Amino acid sequence: MRALLLLVLLLSLCALVWTSGWRPPDRYNPWAPLDLRATPDAFLRFKLARLDDDPAMCRAAIREGGAAFVPVPDRHEVSGCGWTDAVRLSAIGPATFASPVTVTCPLAASLVLFHRHLLQPSAEQAFGAPVRRVEHVGSYACRNVYHRDQAPLSRHAVADAIDVTGWRLADGRRITVERGWAAPGEAAFLHGLQTDGCRYFGAFLGPDYNAAHRTHFHLQGRGFGLCR
Repeated sequence: MRALLLLVLLLSLCALVWTSGWRPPDRYNPWAPLDLRATPDAFLRFKLARLDDDPAMCRAAIREGGAAFVPVPDRHEVSGCGWTDAVRLSAIGPATFASPVTVTCPLAASLVLFHRHLLQPSAEQAFGAPVRRVEHVGSYACRNVYHRDQAPLSRHAVADAIDVTGWRLADGRRITVERGWAAPGEAAFLHGLQTDGCRYFGAFLGPDYNAAHRTHFHLQGRGFGLCR
């Protein structure tokens, strides 16, 4: 009986505090909207997953996070290819894409986090210059994994992946995955991007994964945190 009374009192106190308008700081509140500018917190994965169910919240988040984009209409093909809640992404802050890419909005949110909290600070630290251009070989492509007939659809087939080959810095230098993966002065930067960037993506695959990825990073929205 005493335990029940304490539980009722605790619930009453919580209800009183909540109705008074007090809320925990966003970093301690898993239901707070994801602010891509803020330092990622313990609820990052949960907050990213919520963007799948709220396109308006997702678009607001990437806009406030510094992404330059336009929404694109949903597309569904009989093959299963297409996309839902996608954007045409052309830049993140000062870094422009070599050509605009069509990606799901949640993947765009992951890219914003990666650029703001890891890529740009790492480039400044390693090379003394920020990234100004993202080089890639595409995002959406209606195909199976590795183009095999019996394989499942690739995440590229639903605009939930992008293959990044490298970056051009503000001073004109180019850093590429293929050349720099084992190169002195660039390898630590690239390996660090994969190790620390894993938290932002469902998959982050590079040259150590297999020969098909020796030239690029495969950055994917949904997944189970596969990073190799």
